[in-house]
Amino acid sequence: MQQEQVFFSILRSILWGTPSTPPTDTDWKGVLNLSARQSCLHAFSLWMKIQHINCPYTLQLQPMIFQTLQRQARLNHFTAQVIRILQDLQIPATLIKGYSLAALYPDPDMRQFGDVDIYVGETNYHKAAEAVTQAFPQAHWHSDIRGGIHFSLVVDENIDRVVELHRVTMEFPNAYANQLFQDFTHKHLDTGHTINIYDQLVHVPSVAYNALYVFMHAWHHFESTGVGFRQLGDWALCLYHAHQQSSPQEWQTLSHDIDSILTALHMKTAWQTFGHILVNQLGLSAEDFPLYTTRYQSRAKRLLCQMLRDGHGGRPAMGQKMPQDTDAQLSTPILLMKRFPWERPASNRFLQKGYTLLRLLFETIQMAKLFPSYAWNELMATFKAAIKSK
Repeated sequence: MQQEQVFFSILRSILWGTPSTPPTDTDWKGVLNLSARQSCLHAFSLWMKIQHINCPYTLQLQPMIFQTLQRQARLNHFTAQVIRILQDLQIPATLIKGYSLAALYPDPDMRQFGDVDIYVGETNYHKAAEAVTQAFPQAHWHSDIRGGIHFSLVVDENIDRVVELHRVTMEFPNAYANQLFQDFTHKHLDTGHTINIYDQLVHVPSVAYNALYVFMHAWHHFESTGVGFRQLGDWALCLYHAHQQSSPQEWQTLSHDIDSILTALHMKTAWQTFGHILVNQLGLSAEDFPLYTTRYQSRAKRLLCQMLRDGHGGRPAMGQKMPQDTDAQLSTPILLMKRFPWERPASNRFLQKGYTLLRLLFETIQMAKLFPSYAWNELMATFKAAIKSK
């Protein structure tokens, strides 16, 4: 489809700063709708403004661009405030995810981010959460600081300023794989650099760390409700910069570490399948992608179709009903992943257990359409954990 070709051409221009000249008969409504589903609408709108693209939606996009950039500025100021609070208490803090990734773009304003994610570690987790809560007593919602991998605090009702303090960046039920990943985190997270935000020096991770972490975070979204091309664009830039900044020996070591973790998680095939899309759709060089292979070309085409249909958050969460498929032409040729169509019974415990079992089997079959090894290993791990807990 032409709108998909234009979408990827513009996305490559945003990621690499290369020229792109859309056809005069471009369906801009279709391109913009696609970019919105992929969490790229702000980047596309700003790109069109900079390139002086004249279309029927140009004037409608101007206020959105302004509002987004204004919100980014408020978040930047908020970030400096929170980091200063933590530093005053001698709490080491690393800014992860969105903001730190924006600096990798040719134009950082292209990368929209929604909140401030800060890694503080296990030791300082509760202390940091209490300090931020006390500093913003009017915050209207926050999560339980005793559980989960992060503490969230929303400072204002407009959700303009949101901070998440992470005790770990990510963790896995597979104990061996989790230990490998935590070792990888301790090895690479502190080797980053500092950036200046409102005269406040803020530590950000190394691109070597983000080469794996950004993929794992994107996979988390893919498993649940769908991942957008904004996140794959982030990942492509992390890999490119990691390769550029590494010696041949460092790159070989990084590739080996990534291989070990992915193998332990049964995710090497998923990594390589997504990698095919990064190289063939987003313009990343094969040399910049660790463990690259053309073995999964057919599977990558099905994955691409899945991503174009779902977008970021477009696939219903577990227990929610599937919406009408507005892109039937994308899903007709293949069996795409779907979500369990029935809702959980309200009160009957016997039916609830039956529902859970059926849902697990159904979800495993859906994931197995693309990644069978990962799907069945996850199912077995779930059963083992259930038996162990009894």
